[in-house]
Amino acid sequence: MRKISLDMVRPGMILAKAVLGCSGQILLKSGVEIKPQYINYLRNLGIYVLYVRDDRIEDLEVSDVIKEETRHEARLLVQKIMKNVQSPGCQIKSINIQDKEIVKTVSKIIEELIDNRDMIVQLVDIRAKDDYLFAHSVNCTVLATLVAARMSYDQKILRLLATGTLLHDLGMVTVPENILKKPGELTEDEFESIKKHPEYGFEIFKKSPLFDSRAGAVILQHHERCGGQGYPKGIEGGRITNLAKIVSIADVYDSMTSDKFHRRSYYPHQTVELLMSRGGEYFDMEILNYFLSAIAAYPIGFHVLLSNGESGLVIANNPGLTLRPVVRVLYTGEDLAPHPETYDLDLSRELDLTIIRVLG
Repeated sequence: MRKISLDMVRPGMILAKAVLGCSGQILLKSGVEIKPQYINYLRNLGIYVLYVRDDRIEDLEVSDVIKEETRHEARLLVQKIMKNVQSPGCQIKSINIQDKEIVKTVSKIIEELIDNRDMIVQLVDIRAKDDYLFAHSVNCTVLATLVAARMSYDQKILRLLATGTLLHDLGMVTVPENILKKPGELTEDEFESIKKHPEYGFEIFKKSPLFDSRAGAVILQHHERCGGQGYPKGIEGGRITNLAKIVSIADVYDSMTSDKFHRRSYYPHQTVELLMSRGGEYFDMEILNYFLSAIAAYPIGFHVLLSNGESGLVIANNPGLTLRPVVRVLYTGEDLAPHPETYDLDLSRELDLTIIRVLG
């Protein structure tokens, strides 16, 4: 299967991965033949990418680092927590009602990630814009915990990290919906409202029996930057905890690769390049290198154009060389004429060739 833009989806294609709604309901089943009305339906929901079957790479298996049902359960839990916090009397109830569920979900995520810690993240979570906040919390948890597992943190620390990351945007419940869903640029006052969410989230989390200062620091500091450019306090590298530094990278990566109300998503390779350009200044370089080693800049199935005019589908990624994958060359020229002899090209061995752009 491969991920393609909804603009490139054509009737008759076969859906390779089910599309789920905010409450976990199946909007479109895997294996269904895509019809014109389905495309319009998804576009109205703010879903702009799909996974479709592709016979040219059916020999490849693309797996997620955690099970789909685990990701789904975690997303529903975050949704439940945020609704509870928004309800009347939340200052008293806090999030106590979900404490056991949080522990159970975090444990399941960690167990699955430890088994798959050496995998490179290939799949991009498909989500509607209205589902962004819940899916973002879960995806950041998966990315941050995977990186920490690769860095050999013990399970106690992984639990604290995963708990803090799952709740890192808890304070967003205090931000007015018209700001969160604004289609254009935010005013200075609107952005100031958003910049308060780490402190609000920290204060809510303090009321939970699960509170630990290390998990709390993840919530409070995930928008801080090593050079002091972040918020809410503008503290510098030495005062930011390592766990928060991990989450800050995961947060930016997932945010940029997601569709928002005011913009479409960036490609993974564009986001990787931005993170690399800010290494040391905004992000801890050692942690960033661990993160980049776990992410596919060009996930399997991406159609890429090479500097020699040939193009094809990414079929594998080279650990530690995220920008130089293996490509199955299928076409020649801008008109995508079939290549006379299909072959697999490892860009880690062909250093004179580069990827010019993603074609879809």
